[in-house]
Amino acid sequence: MIIEKKVHVCRKCQSEAIVKNGANGSGSPQYHCKTCGAYGVLEPRQDYTEEEKEIIIKAYQERSSMRGIERTFGVCRQTLNAWLKKGRTAPTP
Repeated sequence: MIIEKKVHVCRKCQSEAIVKNGANGSGSPQYHCKTCGAYGVLEPRQDYTEEEKEIIIKAYQERSSMRGIERTFGVCRQTLNAWLKKGRTAPTP
C-alpha cells in the first residue's frame, strides 16, 4: 500500500513552518506561518472560470431568477449581482 502525505506550505514565503489556527466562518481551516507571520486559508476556493461566468450570465439573461441560478449553479446571488454590475460598467470597444 502506498501512502502519500500532503505537506502544506505557506502561500507567501513557501515555508513549511505553519500551524493550524482554527477555521474561518465557512469552516475552511486556517493557518499561521511561524516564519513570515502570515495568516490564511490552507486551500482557498478556486475562482470561477470565464466560461463558467458566461454560462451563468447567459442563463440569467434568459429570464432565470437569481435564486434559481443560485440553486442550479451554486453561485451566490451577491456574486452574480457583482458580475452583472461589472458587465454594465465595462467600456464598450
